[in-house]
Amino acid sequence: MLKRNVRVVLSCLALSLAAACLATGCSGSDSKPKQTEAPTERETEPKPKQTEPETESETELKTNVAYTSQDRSIRITLPDSTWTVQQDADEMRVFSSGKAAMISIVHAADANAMRNLSVAESEDALKQSLTGQYPDANAFEVVEFEKLSSATIDTYEYVVKYNATSMWVYAVTYGIIADTQAYVITGTVLDDNKALLDAVQKSVESFTVLRNNVFSAMPGSAVNQNSEQQAGADAKSQLAAMTDYGSSVTLYASDTVNIRTEPSTESDASIIGSLNPGDAVTVTGESPEWFKINVNGSTGYVNKAFLVRTQVQTESENNENQNSVQAEAEMNSYVDYGTGYTYYTTTEVNLRAQPGTESGVVSSLGGGTSVTVVGETPNWFMVSVNGATGYISKSYLSDTNTYTSPEGNGTDGGDAGQGEDAGGNTDGNTGGNTGGDANTNVGPVSGTITSVGNNTIVIQGDDGNTYSINYTDAAVSTNSGLQNGLYISAMINYSNTLPNGDLYATSVNGY
Repeated sequence: MLKRNVRVVLSCLALSLAAACLATGCSGSDSKPKQTEAPTERETEPKPKQTEPETESETELKTNVAYTSQDRSIRITLPDSTWTVQQDADEMRVFSSGKAAMISIVHAADANAMRNLSVAESEDALKQSLTGQYPDANAFEVVEFEKLSSATIDTYEYVVKYNATSMWVYAVTYGIIADTQAYVITGTVLDDNKALLDAVQKSVESFTVLRNNVFSAMPGSAVNQNSEQQAGADAKSQLAAMTDYGSSVTLYASDTVNIRTEPSTESDASIIGSLNPGDAVTVTGESPEWFKINVNGSTGYVNKAFLVRTQVQTESENNENQNSVQAEAEMNSYVDYGTGYTYYTTTEVNLRAQPGTESGVVSSLGGGTSVTVVGETPNWFMVSVNGATGYISKSYLSDTNTYTSPEGNGTDGGDAGQGEDAGGNTDGNTGGNTGGDANTNVGPVSGTITSVGNNTIVIQGDDGNTYSINYTDAAVSTNSGLQNGLYISAMINYSNTLPNGDLYATSVNGY
């Protein structure tokens, strides 16, 4: 069994969490990533005091750096102070240690986001999903899998080792699933480094939800009943655990951060200054969460999450690094469809080498261009067009050709027939001149059931259309049968469309 270090902290203050669209796994979210805001300092309980270094050459930064999100809704303990915050928004938080490892936290806060969760609920389901992506049985290994349940929450944690055909070697997934909300924390390690894997896994397991009653019944956890008293005593606790180096080390601010007279964020009166990204500071000691610094001969304190070993060189270089990390975060959630679906550009758009607007342009496409979508990240589709492969933002692709030229003459889109569906598949045999043949007559349709008949269901599709689906020969997988209001995803064989116009399903999955 995996060790669990999950704590849920309740507060007397009510906090309204910002509802945002989740982008994770197989998410169909079309929203663009939000701009990163400066994180907010926060504190946690002190850890045991460690031995004081004797010389500057022996000075080392301690591990276990607590970080609380800028909206103070979640907390995670990062492996060490070399980790930096790349993104801190409610729906997506990203931390990285250079290019060696990364941790992302996705919050599903509404019904649509909950439907798009990508968490395996059993080891068999996980293996089946991985086999679909990697047919070679030796390509992956499920190292660990654990499920815990309480009356209202299920948690899933698993570790997968990838032996081939992957961007990383290890992936740790920790899903916390309630009825109306969920968090999915994912850690990835690029090399076969078990020590780093252990550190990342412990960090993932340290994830804690704050001030949210939905997560007050975590499996195997105890609730802290008095977080305000804990916060009030934090400065004394941090000072009691403070270690003086006996020498000094130079660190650099990774973001804008306050300098305080005491190691606590409870009072704005303790702020005596601030640091800008790249500013150098002289560090003379540390507690579990704070660095003790020398400010013109006086003592100050800076939250550990904001000081790093490497200086931020220039704003442009910092932006380039952040864009690279965000692109890597997108690709960490890449899903390979295993087949192709036809989509169309809604306007003139660039095909990019990586999923990011700062990435290099492979080619430029005109509006109404047919492309083959072969996979997706939370905000980008991976496509193949004219012999080239790259990424296009989801905002600029549609499963129907709606482009109209500036002259108003339209485009030779033809009749897409019955091939339209939420997954972007068009039937190349029934459509007219679609600007390119569809690669397959099989594709997914998803939506909410509005009526159930004899071997037939009618759904309101995610694309706004209504579909009548015959599931006589389909493999049906739901928790409680097919019923009105159930969200389903069906795999459709368009070549077997029935004479009455019903779509022929080969599988139906309910959520």
